[in-house]
Amino acid sequence: MQFSKIAVGSTLIATSLAAGYTPGEPWSTLTPTATYTDGLSSFPSSFGIAVAPITTGSIYEKYAATATASATSGVTTTLAPSSSSSSTTATSTSPINTDPIQAAACLNDGTLKITLEDSILRDDKGRIGSIVSNRQFQFDGPPPQAGAIYAAGWSITQEGNLAIGDEDVFFQCLSGEFYNLYDEHIGSQCEPIYLQVLDLVEC
Repeated sequence: MQFSKIAVGSTLIATSLAAGYTPGEPWSTLTPTATYTDGLSSFPSSFGIAVAPITTGSIYEKYAATATASATSGVTTTLAPSSSSSSTTATSTSPINTDPIQAAACLNDGTLKITLEDSILRDDKGRIGSIVSNRQFQFDGPPPQAGAIYAAGWSITQEGNLAIGDEDVFFQCLSGEFYNLYDEHIGSQCEPIYLQVLDLVEC
């Protein structure tokens, strides 16, 4: 009887690990089942993103007790290239805003420049924005790395945040002296954030 439970558990783990992207298969269909209400799945120009910590409200309260990471000088947030829940679904009674971006940043040599077309994110090197098997948000390929969970299904919300599926809450998780970004809360070193979309301007 005990052996049967272990075998079933092993089968479930193997099935869940095999659910991600396998090289050679189409990757543009790796999308969440839900979409963000009134989210824009394409945007006409390139943009940047900035971390906007969530410091009040029910999302903050849900994770505040376990969050130990805080922004300190010398700590930076990164989106890792491969060389390396509570939903806030928006509803709108007004027409869809075709340009929800409300902030801007200077375009520098090191700025991550992103495009969004047909719910697929690409950086200026052509890499695909994806959620990989450990739930980290990073840019790879193309194609995305083996085991990637999502490689499409991105949108920009009417509030000007990046979303994957119907979720616009992400997490920055401290790893040494920098943060990595995830689509799920993976531990006490994580805090909830929005990824604010920014116009990139020459300064």
